Amino acid sequence: MNIIVGATGQVGSNLLKELKKDGFPVRAVVRNPDKVADKSIEAKAADLFDVKQLIASFQGGSAVFVLTPEDPTSNDILGETERIVENYRKAIQATGIKKVVALSCVGAHVEGCTGNILMSRILEQGLADLDADKVFIRPSYYFSNWLAYWQTMEQHGVLPTFFPGKLKIEMHSPIDLAGFIAKVMARESFGGNAVYELIGQRPYSSEDVAEAFSTLFNKTVTAQSIPREKWQENLLSVGFTENTAANLADMTQAVIDGRTALERPDDAVKLPTSLAQYLRDPNLVR
Repeated sequence: MNIIVGATGQVGSNLLKELKKDGFPVRAVVRNPDKVADKSIEAKAADLFDVKQLIASFQGGSAVFVLTPEDPTSNDILGETERIVENYRKAIQATGIKKVVALSCVGAHVEGCTGNILMSRILEQGLADLDADKVFIRPSYYFSNWLAYWQTMEQHGVLPTFFPGKLKIEMHSPIDLAGFIAKVMARESFGGNAVYELIGQRPYSSEDVAEAFSTLFNKTVTAQSIPREKWQENLLSVGFTENTAANLADMTQAVIDGRTALERPDDAVKLPTSLAQYLRDPNLVR
């Protein structure tokens, strides 16, 4: 049985689909089972802060997929991540699961002030000494992160961005990511421990993204960089707390400064979908 935590998110939901399509047994672990779209899939309710619920939901599992959920309303996002990871450890140990796939991110190997990336570092370090085969998946920036600005671009022709307009970073499709994870989980044996860093077909800048949306909308979309001193204000205005806004700002600055480069760039896995192809997907949820 493949246990999927966060099964209603963009990666988790697509991971469920991929594994089920290929005939593998799956169980969704979510806060609210009613939100699992496919009612034929077994779903268990669990609060990640409740270790007893996690243990119950992991029972009978042979492999588990875990992640660090981001809560913009948190007042201690790193402290809460430590609690969740410790609960993962206890649940995995209590249920004897021997295959663990953890969704980390590029830059998790870096020490220092990297904001949200530290959540992935906490996850990797917290699970490192488990008596289980472990695979850490480190994706780069998701194409889907830009979809939050869909209406702004369509209506006003402006793509707000915290990045300098010409700064190119690695980006890829979260659907490709889910497909890659499904292939990893489908293996009979992990053969020990592994780390995979994932990139897309090529790096993109904010200006490249604006150009892709210009083509999609058949109108000019311009990337508009938000000054560093305005980041906090912008994030607070859309519901982030002081704590989560500060961590997101630190992560963004780390990316801009080049402190979150791939640990092993020569071994990076290149995912197949381009940004233009992703945006043309008729099933795209925006």
